[in-house]
Amino acid sequence: MTYLLYKLRFPNGIHIGTAFGNTLEETMIGTYSDTFFSAIYNEYMKIYDDNELYKISETGDFLVSDLLPFKEKEDRTTDFYLPKPFINIERKVIKTETTVDRKKVKAINFIPADRLEEYFSFLKTGKNFPEIDDDFGRKQLYTKNKISLNGEDTKLYNIEVFKFNKNSGLYFIVKLPEDDKWQEIFENILESLSLTGIGGKKNSGFGQFISEDPMFFDGTDFDAIESESDAFINRALFTKSKKFLLLSSYSPKIEEIEKIKENGNFYQLIKRSGFVNSSSYSEQAEKRKQVYMLSSGSVLNFKPEGKILDLSLHGNHSIYRMGKPIVLGVKI
Repeated sequence: MTYLLYKLRFPNGIHIGTAFGNTLEETMIGTYSDTFFSAIYNEYMKIYDDNELYKISETGDFLVSDLLPFKEKEDRTTDFYLPKPFINIERKVIKTETTVDRKKVKAINFIPADRLEEYFSFLKTGKNFPEIDDDFGRKQLYTKNKISLNGEDTKLYNIEVFKFNKNSGLYFIVKLPEDDKWQEIFENILESLSLTGIGGKKNSGFGQFISEDPMFFDGTDFDAIESESDAFINRALFTKSKKFLLLSSYSPKIEEIEKIKENGNFYQLIKRSGFVNSSSYSEQAEKRKQVYMLSSGSVLNFKPEGKILDLSLHGNHSIYRMGKPIVLGVKI
């Protein structure tokens, strides 16, 4: 199996609706993998209009991670950030020489890949909290005009957009079949999606991106690795471990639900709802089924497989939601 990592840059910024509300006035920095998969699948159907992508997704040969932040450093290496694990560890040391502000810990959402073990060590001991540079950019609030169908009435609304710094953007990891044709197919999809855009208000140019040549991870070849951050991801993708960190949204299979209930699993549920973005699905905007999934950042004591959901209700075709995750083997 082969994993590829792509870096994306967003010249106009991006608006991603939060999982806890539909207001345009709030944006997240990244994108959940199931939302990203849907965008990829829509572009695939525009270009190829067959069920081949669904087939390799169902078998687990095609997987995608969340869109996560990266930050380039002065030495031209790149820190790739992972979601902060939702994990509680009983500390071996009760009293510490220094007290870490809990608000400071809570405020962190992403951790550089090569500092993840340092963070786990802090959770155990309460010492040596890793100072993390999470300045990826800033949020900006834009005021826009909404024009009525007759073109006479206008209504003002606000939209929050995340504008990345010059040296920052989002990256994702994708698993592709060994067949070389799939990299070409995927990059055709990615090029099309770069013009369509990701997230909300794409007609305003938000969410359009520029992608870079991918990095290849196979667990053994370190020749193209740029930094410790890359090397950690390369190893962890292929590590056989007792704990696994989710980089994607996850919908468990029936037989996996009992495993999740066991002690030693740490997770957060996210509600996935909203409207179907497909003119062929229905003439009017239709809601899709509401489901709950395990969020990236969850840590499980087994390697999850997951499943693909069909969230269609009354439309003309299926609406697939990817619930098969990319995971990293971690040591805690």
